[in-house]
Amino acid sequence: MAQYLSEEWFDLAATALAADSAVATATAESELIILYEVTGSPTGKTTYSIQMDHGRTSLRIGPAKDAQVSFGMDYDTAAVIAQGELSAQAAFMQGRLKLGGDVSVLIRQHACIDGLSDALAPLRDATTY
Repeated sequence: MAQYLSEEWFDLAATALAADSAVATATAESELIILYEVTGSPTGKTTYSIQMDHGRTSLRIGPAKDAQVSFGMDYDTAAVIAQGELSAQAAFMQGRLKLGGDVSVLIRQHACIDGLSDALAPLRDATTY
């Protein structure tokens, strides 16, 4: 079992995103970088980005200066979103998730973003939170 947001989990997530054909199809016409900042993780503040570039999706640990949008949240919120128990939209409405950058990108690129959760769903059973 991989600990959520550990290096092992990031490796598994990167592989899942890169191999998912639905994400590749949804991102075929898109260039999008989303920055995630999670506070209070077991290793402290964790920053990573998901980068979608014309059908290729990658995950990188660390900051991304050229991210169009960012999501900021605490570890507990990130964990329940990752487990599929809370949507990012609901977390935002509850004030548990902060948005930054060009929020209109989320509207235009919703198909890309929606597919990320589905691509990472198989990791849920192999992850400890």
